[in-house]
Amino acid sequence: MLLKIVCAVLLVVACALGDETGETELRAFINENYDKAALPGSNVTVEITTFKLLSFDVHEDTHTMEVHSWIGFSWHDQRLQWKPEDYGGVSRLGMDASEVWRPDLAIYNGVANEHMPESNMPLVVMPDGKIIHIPSLNLKFYCLVDLTYWPHDAHECVIKFGSWVHHGHLINLVANSTSLEVTLNTRTLASGKDITKSEWKISDLAIKRESTVYQCCPEPYVSVTISLLTTRDAPAFAWVVKTPVICMSLLTLVVFLLPPAAGEKIVFGGLCLILNILFLDYSANVIGHAPSHTPLIIQLVCQQMVLVMISVVLSAMVMRMARGPHSTGLPTFLKRPVLLLGSCLCLGNYRQIVFKNSDSFAGSRKPDELELGEDGSSEIRRRESGDACEWLLLAAVVDRLALLLYAAVCVISLIRFSSVL
Repeated sequence: MLLKIVCAVLLVVACALGDETGETELRAFINENYDKAALPGSNVTVEITTFKLLSFDVHEDTHTMEVHSWIGFSWHDQRLQWKPEDYGGVSRLGMDASEVWRPDLAIYNGVANEHMPESNMPLVVMPDGKIIHIPSLNLKFYCLVDLTYWPHDAHECVIKFGSWVHHGHLINLVANSTSLEVTLNTRTLASGKDITKSEWKISDLAIKRESTVYQCCPEPYVSVTISLLTTRDAPAFAWVVKTPVICMSLLTLVVFLLPPAAGEKIVFGGLCLILNILFLDYSANVIGHAPSHTPLIIQLVCQQMVLVMISVVLSAMVMRMARGPHSTGLPTFLKRPVLLLGSCLCLGNYRQIVFKNSDSFAGSRKPDELELGEDGSSEIRRRESGDACEWLLLAAVVDRLALLLYAAVCVISLIRFSSVL
């Protein structure tokens, strides 16, 4: 029994020493005549075996996108073939990436100087010369963002890479559409809701192979394009933007609900104007990065700001009509329409004030019609009071019409821009 155990231990040790010796001999054989700068053959096929997206971020200020991913490549190098039985049964060999030839891939729309970052992660070599390399890369590339529907915007960002020097007859790229995978860092709460650190999500992911012939060269140049459809998924951010816009649109209605002679109309209108300017200033960091187009929600705020400015000017005119002083009453052709509109617009209180001073609508009495003992100054005061009531009714009518018009414009605007609200 003891003899069997000793033999088994010696056999394991011998196999281990044989594997170690075989791998050492294999590495020496490979490094003897291997030139990592030369192509492995006349036509090398590089297959994109996998693309695993781990994390990403969209930089709107620079119109760039940064992706952390695993990209798997495989190709055959005939110079790295061996027979496992000749080298102690070595069935695979791990090598440093700098020791073997690698395809000169580059990102065509990359931002950094090194379009395809160099990776020091090791690769695996199989006995038939097949090389499997899955580096972890941080890729930064240009992505023109369209902020028209901000904060509900979606952007299609594209990574395009291929050989920088060799044409398609020397290095051919093959894309595997079933190798795409998205594995983002998420956390599931007790309520079942998933949360993530990013405000974006990947709605669609696709890969395709393209072949292009340039004017300089008759040979085709092969490239691989990976398309990522990113959608903003930040409910808190969306509400922070949308809620103030809706509230500011409805808040201006208060300007027309105040009495026509109230000075607070100007103050409140100016406050609404300041709120709109502050919102535009808050959004300036986004607007400034979209010079070729304007987000719809910014158009809504700018339109709202113009309406507020018009409402402030109109409120000043209404307040001027309501406060006077007026030397004469309303023109004759305006009196009947104003009374009729006052009845239609539910301004009965103002109409009653006018009727109590009916002398202003009945016409001024001549001096010889004055009763004995009646003071002329009292008659003048009654006339001025009647004139003021007429102008007050006109101010109330204009104010109520402006309220209805602004409410209609506000509803139409909210319906028109409902895609971003």
